[in-house]
Amino acid sequence: MAKGKKTGGRKKGTPNKVTDSIKSLLNSVLPEAELKTQWEYFLAHEDVQIRFESFKLANHYLFGKPVQIVAGSEELPPVHIDISAIPRNRERA
Repeated sequence: MAKGKKTGGRKKGTPNKVTDSIKSLLNSVLPEAELKTQWEYFLAHEDVQIRFESFKLANHYLFGKPVQIVAGSEELPPVHIDISAIPRNRERA
């Protein structure tokens, strides 16, 4: 962005054409009724590992993937990031 204004790329609210084309292709290959049947099959699978992985995947689609916490080793000191050298364009009142 240049001085807070958008200078390139898609306009705000314009859908991503690649994502739309992939969704259309997948919907034609695996219609909603078949997709529901597949989900029911895997969520009720006799293999516990397949059932659990299906459950996790379904939750990721429903609620989004959980945030991964970045944790360092306890033997090392914490990382210190100094941002004082970054110039400021304006002061906030």
